[in-house]
Amino acid sequence: MSTMKHAISALAVMGALATSTTWAGTQSGTADSLTMYGITLYGTVDVGVSYQSHGSPFSDAAATNVNNFLIKASNKPNTSLASNGMSISTIGIKGRESLGDGWWGVFQFDTGFLPASMTLIDGLHSIARNNGVPLTQQKSYGDSGRAGQAFNGRAFVGIESPHYGTLTFGRQSTLLNDEVCKYDPLSCSLAFSYVGFFGATAGTGDTQDRVLDGTLKYTLTHGLFHGGAMYQFGNAYALSSSRGTAYQVDMGLAHGPWSVDAVLAHKNNAISVGGSLTAAQVAALSAPGSSTYGLPVDKTLPGTISDNTSYTFLGEYDAGRAKFFGAYEHIRYANPSSPLSIGSQTVGGYFIIPNNSAFPRPKVLEVAWVGARYALTPSLDLFGAYYRAMQNSYAKVSCSNASSPQCSGHYDALSLVLDQRLGRHFDVYGGVQWSRVADGMGSGYLQHASFDPTVGVRIVF
Repeated sequence: MSTMKHAISALAVMGALATSTTWAGTQSGTADSLTMYGITLYGTVDVGVSYQSHGSPFSDAAATNVNNFLIKASNKPNTSLASNGMSISTIGIKGRESLGDGWWGVFQFDTGFLPASMTLIDGLHSIARNNGVPLTQQKSYGDSGRAGQAFNGRAFVGIESPHYGTLTFGRQSTLLNDEVCKYDPLSCSLAFSYVGFFGATAGTGDTQDRVLDGTLKYTLTHGLFHGGAMYQFGNAYALSSSRGTAYQVDMGLAHGPWSVDAVLAHKNNAISVGGSLTAAQVAALSAPGSSTYGLPVDKTLPGTISDNTSYTFLGEYDAGRAKFFGAYEHIRYANPSSPLSIGSQTVGGYFIIPNNSAFPRPKVLEVAWVGARYALTPSLDLFGAYYRAMQNSYAKVSCSNASSPQCSGHYDALSLVLDQRLGRHFDVYGGVQWSRVADGMGSGYLQHASFDPTVGVRIVF
C-alpha cells in the first residue's frame, strides 16, 4: 500500500511537470489537455511552507501535513513544509462519452495526496498515530473522509443531458460541500478557510461526511433556477463504507450579479473523530475481558456518533472586479436513533469505539462567514474573510465557560490572502490567518489563539 501511495503521488507530480512543459506551447495555439480517446488525466499539486505561532509537528498523513488552524493539541511554534494550502493536491481521470440523442455518459475517479510527504491523505491515520500519546507530544492530525483509500476523493459514473440534468452514482462530493465551497471566498482552502480546514460545516456537522460513498446524486440547471437532490444508501454495506443513510436537497437562483442557494441536509450515524485514544484505552485493547480487546491499536479510534440535521443559506454578489460572499448554517446534533456497537467500521477500514450518548441535550452549532475577492490586477487577486462558529450549552446543566466541551462557546478566524497567477496552470500564493477559541469550544485546548502565515505554489493540469 505504501508503494502504491508513493507511486500515485509521483504520477501526479510528473503530470504537473508535463503540463507545465505543454503549456509553454499553448501560446502558439497547441492544446494543453492531457486527453486521449475521450479520457482526461487531470490534477493539482499544491505545496508550500507554513508557520504556526502555536502548532503541532509535521504529519505525513494529515490533510495539510500541519494544523494550520488552532486545534486542541496546538502548542509550540512550528515551521515546516506543508501541502494543500489553497487546493487539495489531486490526481484523477474523467471522461464524457456521447450516448446519442443529447445524452452523455460521464465518469470521474480521483484521489488526494500530500506532495510534501508523497503519500495519500489519511486523516484517520494521522489521529491513530497519536493513540496513547500525551496531548503535548502529539503530531498534527485531523478527521477526514479521506482515509488512505485508493480513490479517497470521487469515484462515480452517470449520465447527463443539457435538458434533463445529471444523475450520478458512487462516491461523491455532497451538495452541501459543493455549495459551501462555491460561496466561501477562499473556496474551502485548508490553510486559510475555517470551513475548509474544519469540515463540519460542509459535512452536515462532521468532516467525514463532506464526501459520501454509495450516493445517488441529481443536479439540474434550468433558466434562472438550479438545484439538486441526493441520497446515500448508507445501510447497504456493499455500496457504502459509511454508516447510516443521508439525504440533501439544494435549491438555488442566479440572476444578474446575484446568486443564492439554500440547502437542507440530514445524516444518520454521523461519526466524528476529534482525537486519539487515551493511554488507558490503548491498554484495554490488549487486556483480555475488555470490551475492546483484540482491536488493532493502529486502526482503532474513538468516535462521537450522532444524527445531524442542518439548513444553510448562502449568497454571492458579483460586482465585477469584486465579489462579495456571505453564508449562515445551523447544525443540530442529537444522539443516534440507532447506536453503533464497539468495533463498528468506518471509511478506510478503521474501527470505532463509539460514544452514543454525547449529547444530553441537542447540540446546536451555528457557522457564519462574510468575505470578498478583489482583482487587484488581471492576474493578482486579494481574498479576505471572517468566520465565526458558535455552539450552545448542551450539558445537563447549562454552562458558558471552558470547564467542559459541552459548555457554550465560540471560534473566530480571520484570513487575508494574495494569489498571483503566473500562467494558466501555475500560481503562487501567500497569506495569513488568525484563529481564536473561547469557552466550551476551547475546553481542553493547550492554547487559545494562533497566528499562521503560509506561502505556496500550485500547479493545475
